[in-house]
Amino acid sequence: MIKMDDASMLIKVLFVEDDPDQLFLFQQVFNLKGLLTIPATTIEEALRMAFIDRPDLILLDVMLHNENGLDIMEKLKQDEATKDIPIFVFTNTDKKEFKDRAEKLGAEDYIIKSETIPQEMAQRIQEFMEERVAAGKA
Repeated sequence: MIKMDDASMLIKVLFVEDDPDQLFLFQQVFNLKGLLTIPATTIEEALRMAFIDRPDLILLDVMLHNENGLDIMEKLKQDEATKDIPIFVFTNTDKKEFKDRAEKLGAEDYIIKSETIPQEMAQRIQEFMEERVAAGKA
């Protein structure tokens, strides 16, 4: 089980989101719940942060300005250094083609934003990471 009071065991979440209000709200709740949030608002920023900060999990929006978040997922899954970082797709896009592509690329979860509040998402991330630690994958 991940110990939230041990600084070396903080869960680092790269949150790729272009809506500043969403980013702020989720970041505040995540921080209160013991998750270290690394914000990124563009694909370029997200790629850079994934390589620099080595997050434990990536929370990825699909629609980023004029960019497709699944493109970053494809790049991350093709790179040896980042291919094993679990990715939760977190979007309001419930189109089948997006869901299918995310699944094909190896998304651990596909979550609709409007159906999830920040506290639930924090808990979902914590439970997922605890399961990975218990299984020896983290």
